[in-house]
Amino acid sequence: MPVSAAALLRYDLSLDLDVDASTLRGQAVVHYTNPGPRELKSLFFRLDANREAQMEVQEVKTKDGLVLPAKPYAYEYLEQQVNDPYLYQVFLPDPLKSGESTELHFRYQIRQLPHQKGSFYLVDDRARLGLGSWYPRLVPFRDGNWQIFERVPADYKVAARASKKLYVISPLAPVSINNTDRSYTYTAENATEMSLIYTPDLLLRSTDEEGMSIRFYYDSSLQKWAPMTLEILNSALRFLRERYSAYPLKRLTVVSVEDSPYPVVVSDQLIVLRNTFAADSDEDLVRRRLSEHLVYALGQQYWGYQVAQPPEQMPWITQGMSLFLAQNYMAQQEKKPFLMGEALSREYLRAARQGWNTSLAPPRTVLERMPYDSFEVLAQGKGYTIMRQLERLLGKPNLIKAETQLLQQYRGRPLTPEAMQQALEQVSGKELEWFFLQWVRRGDNLDYAVQSVQQTAHAGGVKATIHLQRIGKITMPVSIALRLDNGETVLKLWDGTQASDRLVVELKRPLREVIIDPSEATPDVNRANNRTTVSPLQGF
Repeated sequence: MPVSAAALLRYDLSLDLDVDASTLRGQAVVHYTNPGPRELKSLFFRLDANREAQMEVQEVKTKDGLVLPAKPYAYEYLEQQVNDPYLYQVFLPDPLKSGESTELHFRYQIRQLPHQKGSFYLVDDRARLGLGSWYPRLVPFRDGNWQIFERVPADYKVAARASKKLYVISPLAPVSINNTDRSYTYTAENATEMSLIYTPDLLLRSTDEEGMSIRFYYDSSLQKWAPMTLEILNSALRFLRERYSAYPLKRLTVVSVEDSPYPVVVSDQLIVLRNTFAADSDEDLVRRRLSEHLVYALGQQYWGYQVAQPPEQMPWITQGMSLFLAQNYMAQQEKKPFLMGEALSREYLRAARQGWNTSLAPPRTVLERMPYDSFEVLAQGKGYTIMRQLERLLGKPNLIKAETQLLQQYRGRPLTPEAMQQALEQVSGKELEWFFLQWVRRGDNLDYAVQSVQQTAHAGGVKATIHLQRIGKITMPVSIALRLDNGETVLKLWDGTQASDRLVVELKRPLREVIIDPSEATPDVNRANNRTTVSPLQGF
């Protein structure tokens, strides 16, 4: 009889936090049944916490107490042997055959655990902006390969305690609380992650948005901004429900922190929100920043958790969609530009300008070895840039219609770039192979330039010849602004398909300046060559 997905994997985790030493000591019992046809001589586990701390597996045993050989996975890169700090290999005493089960006992610790104002965040997020897996998370073997980014649904049981009086909160409801030894027990079924927060004294506000339960935790120093945060949260949820006809989930936990390297960290049913604003900060600025970050975070509960890309791909679609949602909210509700998205686009353009390959086609393992922050540059920066170009090319109504269809069709299924392209083509009636080729499958850049301008008196007016150049390989239609000496502006459209092109126009007055893409709607890697000043025409 086939084993159900949830029964294939179970984690029993016992945690003991040493607050003074910022060290988490853990014991993990991993129960696993091999669902595939191939015998497995070893198993692999993710140790994502090594990105922010020092996670060390001290010992791995069988159920009977046999100590197993285990080590960090080693691979060859640029003709050198490299130990992967995030991947741990355990050699089994006997091959694990199809349908057979094993039980492994890990003893591990995480030193230099990040904390903020006495709170410790074990955020098991897919993007690994928090800690990622702070326990040995099993890597599945499928289709002849170890799927190192894939998360297998599992049952969890976690018993957590601390050396000092700390609360342990989670997006889940606690099963039990023992005030004697200050321990908390949480369980989850068929989940892909488990997040916990140890905290001394966060304040709590609870609210309900038409059946959706919201718990909002915050430090007392952030009390002034708590009502505003909840107001924005409720407004954003109504905006999303109107767009998608449903809330992303039934329960949400939001934790506001004073310091974090990232504006938001998102895991399933959890948002960790950065709030660095002092009590005397400008309220308009605070509202703007909190709005941007909250809507982007809520968008990821749809795009990332309800609908996700294949885990081996850089998640540029889901990140781009989440950021596009936030941009739409800021334009519609707050009537302001989306500063976060603009900053991320600049990071992508900076990497492209420096000559790095920004293709989204290679697997995530390859992209994460690039000498830049691939998640920020590619998933966020380029993902958002692509969505804005699609909006410009197809129109916002078409993009939103395709977005809604994809959310309905791919909930719980992997969304690929090919599926997205097909949906956009069906909705818009336009062929988009050229767009996805240059923006997704290749790492092309967009760079247009004004090469030269000549103008002469002609028939009581002016005849101008403008020489344009396409330096980059990306072709996108772009507007050309012709500014006359009397202050008027004439707009022309250039398709940008030719490497070198000539635009001849007749004007009433002499040209003063020529600007490619005056509204800066296209992601041109070099704005310096987009404009030129024209010498005055004698006789006018």
